[in-house]
Amino acid sequence: MIFSSQRMSAVVNCPRRRWRATAGCALLLLAAGCAAPLASRTPPDVPPQIAPPLMTSAPPAVPPLPAPSTAPQIVRRLPAVDNTPRNLPAQAVAATGGMEPSGRVMPGARPVSYQEEVPRPPIDPTRPMTLTERLQIPAELPGTNVPPLWLPPLDEPEQRMRAIDTLFPDLPPMPKLAEPMNPNQLFTLADLEQMALANNPIIAQATAEITVAMGQAIQAGVYPNPVIGYEADTVGSAGTRNYQGVFGTQVIKTANKLGLQRSVANVNVMNAQLTLRRARIDLMAQVKSAYFNVLVAQESVMINEALVRFTGEVYQIQDDKLKGGVITPYEPAQLRSLAVQARTALVQAQMQYIAAWKALGVTLGLPGLPLTRLEGSAEMPVPRLSYEAALARMLNVHPDIQAARNSQGQARLQQRLERVTPVPDVNVYGTFQRDFTTPNTPRTTYNVQFGVPLPIWDRNRGNIMSAQGNIIRTSEQIRRSEFDLTQQLVDAFNRFETSRILLQYNRDQILPDLTRAYRGVYGRYQQEGEGARGKAGPVGFGDIIVAQQNLTIGLASYISLLSTQWTAVADLARLLQVESLSELNLGSNAAPPASPPAEPAAK
Repeated sequence: MIFSSQRMSAVVNCPRRRWRATAGCALLLLAAGCAAPLASRTPPDVPPQIAPPLMTSAPPAVPPLPAPSTAPQIVRRLPAVDNTPRNLPAQAVAATGGMEPSGRVMPGARPVSYQEEVPRPPIDPTRPMTLTERLQIPAELPGTNVPPLWLPPLDEPEQRMRAIDTLFPDLPPMPKLAEPMNPNQLFTLADLEQMALANNPIIAQATAEITVAMGQAIQAGVYPNPVIGYEADTVGSAGTRNYQGVFGTQVIKTANKLGLQRSVANVNVMNAQLTLRRARIDLMAQVKSAYFNVLVAQESVMINEALVRFTGEVYQIQDDKLKGGVITPYEPAQLRSLAVQARTALVQAQMQYIAAWKALGVTLGLPGLPLTRLEGSAEMPVPRLSYEAALARMLNVHPDIQAARNSQGQARLQQRLERVTPVPDVNVYGTFQRDFTTPNTPRTTYNVQFGVPLPIWDRNRGNIMSAQGNIIRTSEQIRRSEFDLTQQLVDAFNRFETSRILLQYNRDQILPDLTRAYRGVYGRYQQEGEGARGKAGPVGFGDIIVAQQNLTIGLASYISLLSTQWTAVADLARLLQVESLSELNLGSNAAPPASPPAEPAAK
């Protein structure tokens, strides 16, 4: 502050004015000294009633925070609702979110409306972050750029109802599946398998492979054709036509080479027939798998539709209580999110059902097959079989093992053929000619030749050695096929037994317990908890959320186990080479114990 010389002389000359000036300067200095520390230590966004106390010592050194990013941020803006703040300053409402420090709604507080974005003040990097700033949800997460839940007080019913309708609009309608074109038509599993055998190209290809192998076997044993032709010898040497005639050659096969060749090719015919049998069983197993997928998808749609109705009713109950002023807004908000999640699960189940039906049509060889009802249910009884009986049947009838045994016999026949190949075949040559060397006295002559190749250099030793190695390889292929199939059976049987036992536990114990637990929690919440008195009680709202989520998770696990069980059944039918599910009843397995065995009493 700057004083003029005249003012200063007046103050000095007047004792009363000198005393007043001195007291005023002291008060100004005292106020400036007290306010400076408070202003430097109190964050600008903290209200005075919760400001931290003055520190008597220097605060600890805090590393500076990185400067806020200047990159443009994507802001999701939804339609705004007119909810102009009243009675409280906008700065106070924005700082507290319309809530008191205790968590209750401030009387008359009206923050930014539910659908408007929340402006976030920039954070000073030179000061420590407050707890509120540290707990802010990152703005990069989708759906987080919304203000806290807030409702007008109960004495403003119209504004409160309008705000509730804005915060909690009606749930999306439950999606519906297309109905079958012919509701009276019903396909059984046997019908689907016959349709696949008649339309799938795999069967036609496997049948053609048998025809190919049969033709090759026939050709392998055919005797070589003779060669005939015209022959003229020494023509013109004596001024005549000399020898004119015809000739013929024939190769005579020895050592039963043609019979061995045909026997080797006949094994290919037998293996082609086994391939057709395997293709038939594999196709029927694929039809079974696709059929069970459709049944499980139907079960999933039915369960998820029930969950949509259930979660919608629970949410509607809490919404009615919110309109009556009994509960706080966060309760129906949580239940609404669960209800919408149930609808998304239903959409996924319906899409899975449509995809499963299309996959079934492709397996049948009829991609455009219209939607039709199927006989059966995903909860129908499963076959009972023991692992030992299943293993014995598989090793006895599976085409892979039979084909490996056939290949071993074929390798032995091939070795015999390679051993007799060096035995010479006989080449026969003969000719009939007219002799014109002597004029006016023609004669008829003939020539005959017999010849064989001498196995001096080529004794077929390399092919004989290769055939011996092939015998060893095919012999080990039998064991390899047995091991591979046994490993597949172990995996399929494990999945089948595990899912069967777990399904029994889920159906008979877990799901009933979860249902009873939810009913008990919700009933007690209505009688003794916040749902009855609007105050904290022995059962909180979080207990309802947990119980509902546990029930939903249990049902999802049940559907997953159904899918795993029936997929394993189809795999077992393929491994055991059965066409009907009734053929899988090979022995029986004991049901899982209802409770763990009791420990022996201590003596």
